[in-house]
Amino acid sequence: MKLRPPLTRRALLRGAAGIGGSLLFGCGRGGCARSGPLEKRTADIVVIGAGLSGLVAARELLKAGVGSVVVLEARNRVGGLTISQEVSQGVMVDGGGAWVSPKHTRILALAEELGVGTVDAAESEGNPVFLFESVRVAGTGRLFTRAEARELRQLRDKLEAMAAELPAGAPWDAPRAAEYDRVSMFNWLSDNSSTVWGRRDIELAIDWTFGCQPHDISLLRFVAAVKSVGGLERLMAISDSQDVSLSGGSQMLSVKMAEMLGDRVLLGSPVTRIVDHPTGPVRVETERLAIECGRVIVAMMPADARRIDFEPKLPELKAGLIKNWKGSPDYKAHIVYKTPFWRNSRLNGTAVGDGVVVDFIFDSTPASGTPGVLVAFGAGEELPATAEGRKEVVTQSLVSFFGEEALDAIHFVEMDWLGEDWSTGCASPLGPGVLSKYGPALRQPVGRIHWGGSDTSAEFDGFMEGAVRAGERVASEVAVILRENGVIPAPAKSG
Repeated sequence: MKLRPPLTRRALLRGAAGIGGSLLFGCGRGGCARSGPLEKRTADIVVIGAGLSGLVAARELLKAGVGSVVVLEARNRVGGLTISQEVSQGVMVDGGGAWVSPKHTRILALAEELGVGTVDAAESEGNPVFLFESVRVAGTGRLFTRAEARELRQLRDKLEAMAAELPAGAPWDAPRAAEYDRVSMFNWLSDNSSTVWGRRDIELAIDWTFGCQPHDISLLRFVAAVKSVGGLERLMAISDSQDVSLSGGSQMLSVKMAEMLGDRVLLGSPVTRIVDHPTGPVRVETERLAIECGRVIVAMMPADARRIDFEPKLPELKAGLIKNWKGSPDYKAHIVYKTPFWRNSRLNGTAVGDGVVVDFIFDSTPASGTPGVLVAFGAGEELPATAEGRKEVVTQSLVSFFGEEALDAIHFVEMDWLGEDWSTGCASPLGPGVLSKYGPALRQPVGRIHWGGSDTSAEFDGFMEGAVRAGERVASEVAVILRENGVIPAPAKSG
């Protein structure tokens, strides 16, 4: 397969002044003003979304022998929910998806194929800090009573047993799916626990994984996540969730794939309409471009598809899924210091608490040991409207965990996903009644429209690993149909 000339890496990371001649249009939240008739193009496949899932799908289809693929991306950069930011010269951090586990085999294989290395997380020497109800505990302090520890084990066993009942990738098909989906995690925890920490440890896992409160997520959605990642322990191991990161930042995977795809990737091109009448080709429209094609892959969170008009209208189940899907925006800030001062107090940089605007903090210092970097997560809607105000509130919150030295930041880099034009959220906490009713439509093609994105993955949904798997799955789905129709040749038999 011969690939077209690469785009510049700077353009793909930060937005471009020009790509593909007149085919790159910078559009904001409100779209572009149409100044004339739509420019017309043709392609075999159009992929909507230049995040990990969409770019993987495009590459896999080209490998399978598809003649022409176009990737349309609303943003002026590639990467979707991954974005790499520079905190000091040559030191990159991830403002979105960041860490990879050894169990994330497909993204690690992709990184190796693309020549993107991995970096082991820093050794967690020292003690974590916990701050709950204004009580600070570092290291040796005791959080659980024996009764609370016993109850937590019982809650874990119940949730693991429910997760084991679910068919992989199809929790809605479980015999008790509707029953589980009627109950919020708040109500389930209230009915099944009586101690503070019995509930709190599960609540922390919900907050860390979904960025929401227990009443915002159904029991079925939560145990489906447990099933997807291979066990509750993985969801709850907050301080051990960072195994490795990707050299240069996780966005580098998308940058390298887009460089290989060349001018097949059109940035600044939000899709406004998809027309799929059986009597002709599929028509995909942006504000200035119309592409006629054989099939379409929508590689985005279902909620983000609300921005697209579909003709004919989507079936009731699919339309209901898109309407009722919820995305939870995240807030992530990297706070930079001359040195990792917390290590002098035998702290490992991990901190978890309540009552402050950032509730999860980790040490993100590079392997060289300088500068010192803390990464903090919080709820964007609870933060001030101005960047300076957010910096002040976040660094002041760090004082509660690490002391007055936390005020001596030399740099502050944030990513407020609440303010992103083209993302509804980073995680998908579905409330009661959504997954059991609408889940069957998650991956089911509608006419010649197919669905990718991390949320459609049967395993590790919501993770970067899930995005890669979903891209591979939907590309294979489309390739099978194209082979059956004689559009592309069958793969050669080995031996």
